[in-house]
Amino acid sequence: MVIEYDGTNYAGWQIQPGRRNVQACLVDVLSTILNHPVNLRASGRTDAGVHALGQVANCKTTSSLPLPILFRALNANLPDDIRVINLLEAPFSFDARKDAKKKQYMYWIYCGSHFPVFLRHYVYCPGDFTINWPLLRECVQLFVGTHDFTSFSASGSSAVNMIREISRFEAKDYGSGFLAFTVEGNGFLYKMVRLLLGEIWMVQIGKKRIDDLRWALKHHQREKNRLCLPPHGLYLTRVNYPDLDPFQGVPDPAFPFQPSLF
Repeated sequence: MVIEYDGTNYAGWQIQPGRRNVQACLVDVLSTILNHPVNLRASGRTDAGVHALGQVANCKTTSSLPLPILFRALNANLPDDIRVINLLEAPFSFDARKDAKKKQYMYWIYCGSHFPVFLRHYVYCPGDFTINWPLLRECVQLFVGTHDFTSFSASGSSAVNMIREISRFEAKDYGSGFLAFTVEGNGFLYKMVRLLLGEIWMVQIGKKRIDDLRWALKHHQREKNRLCLPPHGLYLTRVNYPDLDPFQGVPDPAFPFQPSLF
């Protein structure tokens, strides 16, 4: 299944005792509809406050309930801020986490003087800044390729291998003060995307130099005074698999706003 959710009111994807999370909501509804316990595996975790337009998850079931009926039942019983946007039968061996080959995230920022209050949970607003686009794009390009990203990860993860490949990292001006970053890679460490963007932003506002980013990329250690951008600007938009396209028939992700409207 492909799932979109507003992460504002959740402590992230993963089941956590005593805290509202996306996985538990889906498991409860699935188990009730299918009439048996469900083990739901996702492509990866998202942190508290992070949104998804293309999270992928799978489970095994003995139910013969037709997919169209299951699809309607899921969306009729899920909370309003979680929705299944595609549902299909996968090979029995499919594993949404282990089989994922590439993930895509987007991060939205507003740098104008008239921030719409209704976007406060969906776009990061650091203040009214004039973007140095050549410098911003130079910073972004530093991270394309295969690197050890220890310096741009947070403690608290069980990951042992800190090497990841970023195949695409772009910054785009959407006008009216809105800009967005798109980053694609074969995997991401704990808080890696938000730390990368936080350090890039520190260079943009003059608190660090681009050489500081180069140093951090070369020296694999977690320094103090790193900036991790807040979660509410981050979206998991797509997950790619080598032998299955969970997004077949699904249009490109639509964000909950159009920058041109503001």
